Amino acid sequence: MSKSFIHVIFLGEMPSRYSYKSTTYSSWIYSSRLHVVMYSMLLIATPFVMLQNFLQEAIGKISSSTIGLFNMQIPIVPLIMLILLVLLIIFLRSYLTKLHILAGIIALIMIAFAQQITDYYFGHRFYDLQQNWHYIAYAIFAFMMYRDLTPRRISPTQIMLLTYFLAMLFSSFDEAFQMHMSNRTFDISDIAKDTWGALTGIVLLYIGGNRPATLLASIKKIRNPKLSGYFKQPFSILILLTVLTIFLLLFSSLLTDLSYWKFIVLFTIGGFVIFFLLFHLSLYKWGKYSILTIIVVGLLVQSYFFFKYRSDDIVHNQYGLTVYKGIPIFFFDVMIFPDGTFRLVDKKHYFNYRDRMFLMKQKTDIIIIGSGAYGKGGYGFPEKTTNQFVYNPYIQRGTQIIILKSPEACRLFNRLKQERKNVLFILHNTC
Repeated sequence: MSKSFIHVIFLGEMPSRYSYKSTTYSSWIYSSRLHVVMYSMLLIATPFVMLQNFLQEAIGKISSSTIGLFNMQIPIVPLIMLILLVLLIIFLRSYLTKLHILAGIIALIMIAFAQQITDYYFGHRFYDLQQNWHYIAYAIFAFMMYRDLTPRRISPTQIMLLTYFLAMLFSSFDEAFQMHMSNRTFDISDIAKDTWGALTGIVLLYIGGNRPATLLASIKKIRNPKLSGYFKQPFSILILLTVLTIFLLLFSSLLTDLSYWKFIVLFTIGGFVIFFLLFHLSLYKWGKYSILTIIVVGLLVQSYFFFKYRSDDIVHNQYGLTVYKGIPIFFFDVMIFPDGTFRLVDKKHYFNYRDRMFLMKQKTDIIIIGSGAYGKGGYGFPEKTTNQFVYNPYIQRGTQIIILKSPEACRLFNRLKQERKNVLFILHNTC
């Protein structure tokens, strides 16, 4: 691979031998700014093209396709990705450094982390094309922005911020436009995933594109006595943008209904402000010890209540608060698995077909739905009764569905757990 080729592809610069006017080589074709604009248009247009031509279903089928090898059914998508990765490593082996490899690993971890948080009821595979579209497409957008802005002598922090917020803007426009299409809604969680994809690209480029000494110097200045100093240190910006996006990913995935958008904004900004204050105050000795004291005391108190109630199940339930094994769960809905573990899940009043199938995949004998303090949730099941049996194709027999107001559901769950029943519990923690 020649240096001229690298300049054209990665920096958007014309090699000197192509700088003259020619009918074959026109400079505007190599314009990195034009490439950014065209890719941005493609980024926004692609979802609509897919919807209009029913390509989403086709992509879903491709993601689930397998090929028989060695008496095993191997998914095609990860197999192709593995082959491409090996070829890419072979092709670029002379250019790869330890930092490049580290940056690639971090990017993969970031994508895997986002997959664990988002779209839980979808049950996506890690290699699902439609799910990973958000991360890959916007990571490429970050690359295009970096390629365009770097030769223009724009500071790294400005590139990061401009790339991040432009990605958020384009994604928001995309989602707003989809509101006017049938069966589409404004999904803040998609904006969060797109933004996380752009951030993944930023991390990949910054870590992989710098020298170790530069990175270490930036890490040492991660906190600054002056607030304006944070905007001058790339690693500080990376940390803050990462935390902001994690909050956005988390809350938008737990509150996917558009009616909760104010809560998403409030919790995201509130969580970020609290983190930033703690992060900034930890620069000072008194702040560091104060934060450490609060953390230690909090852990000790929580540990005490956990060990006190570890043999119990639902200790307390009221509107907006459930205490499970001594652990307080505020506002958000929660799913408690038969083995006693739990996780926060999307707050919903209605369970569609995909949601119901996901619950069936858990292969439990009984599913209890706590429909809220006032019973406003728990809709979507075949019958409008508190007790029904639904055929479960994953265990090839009926699964009992019990829908009760949350206080009654908690009492029933406690009793069935004492009887060692195989129970899955989904608790709507508010209305």
